[in-house]
Amino acid sequence: MTTTQMQSVKFDPGYAQHTTILSISLEYLYSSINSFKNFGQKKMKFKMSYPQILRMVDNNVGFCLGSLLWAVYIKSLGDLKIEGNPCFGDTYDKNETCSEVDFSIEYYEQLKKDAKYYLGQNYDINPLHITILNLYREFLIENMNFVNTKTTDDIKLPQNFKTPSKEGLSKIHSKIEEVIQSGNLLDLVEVFNLVYKG
Repeated sequence: MTTTQMQSVKFDPGYAQHTTILSISLEYLYSSINSFKNFGQKKMKFKMSYPQILRMVDNNVGFCLGSLLWAVYIKSLGDLKIEGNPCFGDTYDKNETCSEVDFSIEYYEQLKKDAKYYLGQNYDINPLHITILNLYREFLIENMNFVNTKTTDDIKLPQNFKTPSKEGLSKIHSKIEEVIQSGNLLDLVEVFNLVYKG
């Protein structure tokens, strides 16, 4: 368990090691694709990068869902001190807080166009992923990007979330531990229905 004698809990249970900042990673990838003048070379580079792009996009959604699930889980443990919150004490800026998640949502349309343009393939946007990103956006705003979040009692959950049963919470915790080991953060969608009212 990620608690120290049940008096404190970590802000991040271990997701960070498996994630990157999507906008920065994609900027790097696209500048590499666009460095080619020839369309055939661009196409080849995009084709080679495509599986990596999909994995980054999926893991980004998994990270957002993971943050939501971890918040539900640690809030259920009672009022505990939160350790390692990097946002604590910062100044809250709504635009800055939402910029990355807004980028993530908007990028799906770009990915759809690029898959068609470079690969002649259809990329189907998963509506569940958009739902998760929007919930995460709401979560960030509701908690003012955690600048004042000292304890688990300070955490505010999205309105359309429900508190899972004891068994549900145990399932969520097990799944979180599993994905921290595997790095497949999107696997957390398997327990999403335990917290989401829809």
